[in-house]
Amino acid sequence: MVPTRTAPLEGSARAADAPDVESISPVRRWRRGGLVAPWVLARTTGSLYVAGGLAVLLAALADPARSLALFAVAGVATATGLVVLRHGQRLRSLAFHALVTSGTALITAVVLTAPSTTTALALASTYTFVAIDVFYYFAGAEALLQLALLVVASSAALHERTLPWVVVTGFLVLLGAVALVIGDLAGRAARADHDALTGLLNRRGFDEALERRLEEATRTGAPMAVALLDVDHFKRVNDAHGHQVGDDLLRSLARGLQRRLPSGAVVGRLGGDEFALVVPGWGGDATPAALEDLVRGLEASVSAGVVVALRAEPPGEVLRRADAALYRAKSGGRGRVVLGDASTGHLAGDLAAALVAPGGGGLRVVLQPVVSVRSGRTAAVEALARWDHAGRGPVPPSEFVPVAEDAGLVRALGAFVLRRACEQARVLQTGLDEPVLLTVNASGRELVDADYADGVLAELQRCGWPAEQLVVEVTESVVEGGSSPALASLEQLRRRGVRVAVDDFGAGYSTFSRLDEVPADYLKIDAALLSTATTSPRRRALVEAVLGVAATLGLVAIAEGVETPEQAGLLQALGCPLAQGYFYGRPADAADLLAAAPVVDPV
Repeated sequence: MVPTRTAPLEGSARAADAPDVESISPVRRWRRGGLVAPWVLARTTGSLYVAGGLAVLLAALADPARSLALFAVAGVATATGLVVLRHGQRLRSLAFHALVTSGTALITAVVLTAPSTTTALALASTYTFVAIDVFYYFAGAEALLQLALLVVASSAALHERTLPWVVVTGFLVLLGAVALVIGDLAGRAARADHDALTGLLNRRGFDEALERRLEEATRTGAPMAVALLDVDHFKRVNDAHGHQVGDDLLRSLARGLQRRLPSGAVVGRLGGDEFALVVPGWGGDATPAALEDLVRGLEASVSAGVVVALRAEPPGEVLRRADAALYRAKSGGRGRVVLGDASTGHLAGDLAAALVAPGGGGLRVVLQPVVSVRSGRTAAVEALARWDHAGRGPVPPSEFVPVAEDAGLVRALGAFVLRRACEQARVLQTGLDEPVLLTVNASGRELVDADYADGVLAELQRCGWPAEQLVVEVTESVVEGGSSPALASLEQLRRRGVRVAVDDFGAGYSTFSRLDEVPADYLKIDAALLSTATTSPRRRALVEAVLGVAATLGLVAIAEGVETPEQAGLLQALGCPLAQGYFYGRPADAADLLAAAPVVDPV
């Protein structure tokens, strides 16, 4: 997609003059006029014009010779209605005032020119169409002005047709009642779509607006961005200053977004301190810079994830990608704007379909043995996901796991892997006739989910696999800085018997100090640390030091990436209890592992 930096920057600069940002609260709309969005106005107005035109046409057919004026009005009304249905959402508020006023005028014309009093009275019933519009479309003085015009025009026309004053009065009471009831219902409906605190669209209102804008973008081919914003350290504000200050901050941010957003944008509050934006015209690599310009002047620091919607992309998929980008922004230090990856959209759709397919859609689980270095016997197995894509062939985990995280599918993928792993491990354990530990990997996205631990425990119960024989592997980075939700998930699992392993220790950001923060039982030494340990005295010393620290902290060490007899011999000499790698066995299903057992004789 071609970058469109100019449009967003211009939009931000003139946002203060943009009255049609779709977020305004019902109360504010009462002051300004209008309770519903332009597309609703267009659909309702167009439909009422067409219905009125058809009613007049039927009345004219009763006496064609004396109803030429009625035929003309019927044609004008029907044609106007069709045009409004097709293009009305582009109209401004003043245009709808003109349409409602014109409707009153056209009905008055047909009442006055009807060939008989009976026909005139029948056509006067279409004044109720205008009564529906008055408080549905407008508010305050604007609505009262339209109602006054309706009362004057209808009473004058009916009086001209010499109808009794009792009939005219009753008719006017009916029109007033219809207008007031419709206005009350419209107000209630508008409030149901809006957040009471900020006046922005709530989740329901935003989801509906997003769906409409995506349909429009698909139809026109115009670029459109969707962003999720999260206030940094908002909990600290509430804790330090109270919820009233926090509420004031949210209201201030809502006003700031409304002022700065370009015309035609949608803004909503999804709950808590999370806001959502839809901005037509934003697209390409310039999108993050445009969003940074927009949020820079806000009262509080925010993290944001933004994506450019793909053609015909479902709303849920767009929000999942934006949520994944927001997660990366917050994980990277907060106060950042991250552009979500558009290239994963179709692969994510295929992965989502595979996860619900009866046979797994090419997804499967293999097990890699974790053996006792001293005896060579299988002590545990690590569950590893594999995906044989129908069109692309094998897709490596390094590709589809990040896609699952970005698309919000990682929880479903984790549940799938755990379920299939338990099935495979049970087969292996039965064949070996001895207990086997099962280890599964957990991503940071899973751990921070408040329901993660409950989900794991529920899956274990369904599968009949003992919690005491499950090990959840996590990397240090997922609990960096003592992430409260992640640590809480791990602690909850450990209380129920599940054990925890720190994975990939010795690679990247590993630090000894963090081992004290993670509630762990096992320490998996990364293959990179072992790869040259047989030829480098310094690297051998590092491996020995890690083993010593693990023993001191009461952690069981597992060496990863063992590929040669020399590496296996070194680990036995250093007293490493457990190891895994191609030397001991490649990942395979349970049946193949049983056929190959024992994998290797003791070194």
